[in-house]
Amino acid sequence: MDTHITVQEELLRLARAGLLGAACGVLFDAMRLLRTLLPHGAIAVFLEDALFSFLFCFVLQIDAWSFCGGTLRFQQFLGMSLGLAVYLLTIGLVTGRMYRRLRQFRSQIYRLFLRLLPRKRRKSEKISENT
Repeated sequence: MDTHITVQEELLRLARAGLLGAACGVLFDAMRLLRTLLPHGAIAVFLEDALFSFLFCFVLQIDAWSFCGGTLRFQQFLGMSLGLAVYLLTIGLVTGRMYRRLRQFRSQIYRLFLRLLPRKRRKSEKISENT
């Protein structure tokens, strides 16, 4: 195992880890879209977050095995964390606004259906009371 690497190799590993972190940001956005479209309870959200954390660590370890000879270096973790942060603070903010609008639209449609539903119930209750 080669323990001496050049500064250029370290910067390349940092950049590659940053790209992997941005890819994890895309995965995080996909999970946010799932939460927006299909709202669910706290346990399911916890399991999704645990799955994301596991996948983030798994990608970090695969990167260490593949490109660093099995040695986990600080610049890999730093690069992935910075890549994820940059993604979430740029593209993630835009998609977050889109998801918020989608959630508002979904709730408006839900409220519209709730307004229509009690009227039908009232009519059926009056019919059942008269018989």
